[in-house]
Amino acid sequence: MVDGAGSAQLAVLIDAENVPLWAVEPLLAESMHHGKVRVRRAYGDWSGSLRNWKKTLQELSIRPVQVFAAVKGKNAADLALTIDAMDLLHSGSVDAICIASSDSDFTRLAERIRESGLTVHGFGEETKTNPGLPAACDTFVYVETLATDTPPTPTAEPGQALVPAQATPPPPHRASDVTETAMPGAETSTPQVAVSAPQAQKKAQTVLAAPPRATTAELRADTALISRLRDAVTTNTGPDGWTHLSTVGLAIRKHPAVVLRTYGYTRLTDLMVATDLFELQRHDPGTSGPVHARLK
Repeated sequence: MVDGAGSAQLAVLIDAENVPLWAVEPLLAESMHHGKVRVRRAYGDWSGSLRNWKKTLQELSIRPVQVFAAVKGKNAADLALTIDAMDLLHSGSVDAICIASSDSDFTRLAERIRESGLTVHGFGEETKTNPGLPAACDTFVYVETLATDTPPTPTAEPGQALVPAQATPPPPHRASDVTETAMPGAETSTPQVAVSAPQAQKKAQTVLAAPPRATTAELRADTALISRLRDAVTTNTGPDGWTHLSTVGLAIRKHPAVVLRTYGYTRLTDLMVATDLFELQRHDPGTSGPVHARLK
């Protein structure tokens, strides 16, 4: 979701054994776009390898749920998360549940929650998540798409169309105290500073270099992408003829999810403007109001 926050009451349940620590803060922030996060819990054995989560959990007010594995090889944390999710489902205290895990074992849980009328938002790693889990959720976000900094919001007066993102060159790579892990096709001009091997390996896992931004021609050539965007806009048009961009964001995250990072973008606004097929405007004063879209 790109703009706005609803009034839905949410619970965020994190499988700490299947979600990288660096992703916790951005996925929690992303969850807040869907509503008010009332319940925040993370599941795992905090006496072992997860001890480094302590600071993050305290800073983000996430309650750690201690789960000891009675039998080696059995994931007791999964069962604890599932039980709490079902308790929340039947309590009536929340409108949506966010499941943060790449474990396909949660597929049936997501289906059960959805069948009961609650919204299910999923978060997981693209390389580890079985396609069945995103399909079972109403929306699913690959945490890799949350790893890069969001660029500044384009400035526009109320009713003024946003300018194409490609009118200016992409922002340069940030200088970093660690060598960034380059993805295929990504630029590798970032200055490199020598650091100890363990430190470099640890931090390199948390920073992903974005691929080059797709051009207007490349985006238009992706007929599946353009079709998804057109359908999301036309099927959710309001009485005024405009569609709230947050609605578009929700629509394209349903299975199969559109991963913005694949096209070199971190914001839906920039990608849609770059296609040059949509009008995007801010109807409210300022530069942080909700964005609306319609077909040209």
